Amino acid sequence: MKKGLILLLLIFGVMFAKAQVFNTSGILRSGEAAIGFEPSLLVYDGTTDFQMFFHAGVGVGRNIDIGAKVGAFGDETYYGGDVEFGISKNLSLSAGAHHFHDFGLDGSANVTVPLVSGTKLITGLDMDVIFGDETKIPLWVPIGIRVSVGNGWSLIMESEIELTDEAYHYFGFGMAYGF
Repeated sequence: MKKGLILLLLIFGVMFAKAQVFNTSGILRSGEAAIGFEPSLLVYDGTTDFQMFFHAGVGVGRNIDIGAKVGAFGDETYYGGDVEFGISKNLSLSAGAHHFHDFGLDGSANVTVPLVSGTKLITGLDMDVIFGDETKIPLWVPIGIRVSVGNGWSLIMESEIELTDEAYHYFGFGMAYGF
C-alpha cells in the first residue's frame, strides 16, 4: 500500500519533472523506491542561492523509473521530476519538466562508471529548455561520486558545471535511501 501511494504521488509529480540533481544512471527495479535529500548551492552571476532538495523515486517497469523533486528554503521553491529510461547497465536517458522561476523541459544522458566496490563516478550531459520572457537552453556537465554506505544508504556528492551562459554552477552533497 505504501509503495502504491508513493507511485501515485510520483505520477502526479511527473507533471513538474526535472532531471537536474542526483544524476545517476541507476534505474530502480519495478516496485523499488528511493528517497533522498541534498543541501545544494546554485551559483549564478556572482550570486549564491541555497536550496534543500528532497527526492523520491519508484521503479515502474523494466528499466524505467520516475522521480519527483522539491527544492525548498531558497529564493523560490523548485518543483520537478523525471522519467528515466535505462539504456544499458551504465547509461540512462531522462526527460521531464520543472518550475523554478519559469517553466522548463529537461533532458539528460547519465553515465555511471564503477570505480571500486560500492563507489561510482557520475557524469553525462544535462540540458533544459526554459520558457520565460525568452527561451533559453542551458547546458551542464554533471560530475559526481556515489558511495554505498550500507543498509540501502548512499552518499552522493555532485556538481554541475555550466557549459552555456544561461546555466549556473551547482554543488550538492546528500544522502539517498533505497527500499
